[in-house]
Amino acid sequence: MTKLKPAHALAGVFSALITPFHDDGSLNLDRLAPLAEFELAQGLHGFYVGGSTGEAFLQTAAERKAVLSEFAKVVKGRARLIAHVGAIATDEAIDIAHAAADAGYDAVSAIPPFYYDFSAAEVLAHYRALADATPLPLVVYNFPAKSARPLSTADLLALLAHPKIIGVKHTSQNLYQLERLKTAAPEAVIYNGFDEMFAGGVAMGADGGIGTTFNVMGRIFVQMFDAMRAGDLPRARSLQTRANAVIDVLIEVGVFPGTKAMLKLLGVDCGPCRRPFAPLSSAQQAKVEGIVASHLR
Repeated sequence: MTKLKPAHALAGVFSALITPFHDDGSLNLDRLAPLAEFELAQGLHGFYVGGSTGEAFLQTAAERKAVLSEFAKVVKGRARLIAHVGAIATDEAIDIAHAAADAGYDAVSAIPPFYYDFSAAEVLAHYRALADATPLPLVVYNFPAKSARPLSTADLLALLAHPKIIGVKHTSQNLYQLERLKTAAPEAVIYNGFDEMFAGGVAMGADGGIGTTFNVMGRIFVQMFDAMRAGDLPRARSLQTRANAVIDVLIEVGVFPGTKAMLKLLGVDCGPCRRPFAPLSSAQQAKVEGIVASHLR
């Protein structure tokens, strides 16, 4: 059984891992090993597996559990692992969380249940049930733009009062809320979620970050994190500017298909995204090739 980890043990820079697929859209678990080696070589502190970047909601629960299990095997304890287990149904999230615990993950995380207009009380009850269901600590995924009922600061602090809810993945431009959370709950681990404002999030108190673009720019973000902790703001800003030039292109072409295209150019072919994501056009591919050549080589 995995021991409960203190929040500070999970601080750092975590890649929101993509999921490899074959050209026909089936899972390609064999590509997880080279992907892990490529990202570990960038100095990342850990991985957030099975989140929105991993196309979790385009997979069955069985597929999600298979990815969690296989990735833990290939990492072999060399990095910290957080499993995203979010689902609309509480029981499905708990089922996936049990698989994460069995695979040896350090924590679980979950987006709030979405689509239906759940009450605040129902959302909080969902998180507490999930936290109580496994021996693993829980990181709340605060993503207001994708939540049917965004979590208020008071909601998040109420959840952080639970002994097994240890942190928040804060994917929001509201850095005021991030600072308020960290000030009110200094023992919690708070992750910045929008890569394009990583330095700002760390400046406001984040203990690290979880990001899609860390798959291809992990080294840049680790260096940025180190610069912020050392008080070297000019270097951190320079690194953020470099990262944001890449992010501009990803936003233009589609973040997830664009990230996979960049990985392929960098030598790690993880296949396409699942439908309804579309492949890049020739013009979009040319933009990706240009930014990889100028900023990631």
